[in-house]
Amino acid sequence: MIKIKAKIKLFKSDVGRKTAFTSGYRPLFNFIKEMKTSGQITLKDRQEFAPGDEGIVEIDFLNEEYLGDGFTKGKKFTFDEGTGILGDGEVIDIIGNW
Repeated sequence: MIKIKAKIKLFKSDVGRKTAFTSGYRPLFNFIKEMKTSGQITLKDRQEFAPGDEGIVEIDFLNEEYLGDGFTKGKKFTFDEGTGILGDGEVIDIIGNW
């Protein structure tokens, strides 16, 4: 498992997610083109993350393999629920890898 700290933005859109999410949200993340992996978001400074919000979160991934060879601080990514991109982000820190 690998845990990161990331800055994310949830897009405000007529076709994207229209409701807020809470800790435990598990969207699909795209670090490698044409490859998606699931991760679990933990909110650190709020109870909900609404469309249009930006903030710092922690994200847990089960398998580092799907994060790509160049997985380091500064790596950019997008996330979705399978139908279209809901937001984007950047890795701020790699907290743990076990």
